[in-house]
Amino acid sequence: MENTKYLIGDVANLMGMSRDTLRYYEKRGILSSQRGENGYRYYTDPDISRLISILYQRKMDFRLRDMEALWSSENSMDNLTAIMDSRLQEEEQAIRLHKQNIARLELTRTDCEDIRNNLGKVCLQEFPAAYIIVPHTDLSGSIQQWFRYSHRYPGLDMMYTFSQFTWNRTGDTLHMEPKNSQLVLFKHLKDYVDYPITEDTPMTPHSMLCVSACCACTSLTPSSSDLLPMIDWAEKQGFMVSQQFYSTYASHGRMDGKDTCFVRVYIPVF
Repeated sequence: MENTKYLIGDVANLMGMSRDTLRYYEKRGILSSQRGENGYRYYTDPDISRLISILYQRKMDFRLRDMEALWSSENSMDNLTAIMDSRLQEEEQAIRLHKQNIARLELTRTDCEDIRNNLGKVCLQEFPAAYIIVPHTDLSGSIQQWFRYSHRYPGLDMMYTFSQFTWNRTGDTLHMEPKNSQLVLFKHLKDYVDYPITEDTPMTPHSMLCVSACCACTSLTPSSSDLLPMIDWAEKQGFMVSQQFYSTYASHGRMDGKDTCFVRVYIPVF
């Protein structure tokens, strides 16, 4: 049975591609064609079948240099398997990076909604479960470590500063003393970071009940004016208030025309 002969224009229309692309594939040795007695380029059914495979490989983002090696090899299946393994690794890594970006977007959106809806509002909540990635440093040290760890481990840019303070009150005057600062990763983000979290990785005291509020601050540290309403609210509700509190840095933005640090404060109550 004689093969059908397709002129280059017919193939271009059939495949939805340009003649220049067909000529380029031939120039690179990826595609082959025949020449008629009149000198016109034409393609046979096997050529069309090969072109279908080429276009399918391009859909899978095969590199042209890999396709050149593939179509000039003695045994293309060996080369094809190696190329597929490499492409699968690339796609799996791309999917992981995409999932990390989705996690970043969801995390940032949650922080934004918290700031918009709950700024200055006092409530009761448990401290969220979080892994302690960098323990016991000061605030400046935790910021430096954030850059170091987030550069080394993809996904750890989603860590939060977790700072601990003590306080004591004399009348309406509140004295605060920083104790330490840590970098923590919320537990639900574990699967989105390339960092070895194990059963031995320490966690924050997430089961404790706290009086909490989202505060707008001039620095990463909340002020006494942020804490006093929270303490007064908790005492009016009949709670005993711990002499220490925690803060996490949520975001940095603008409010009333000024640069503002948004932090969430947690004061354990009993």
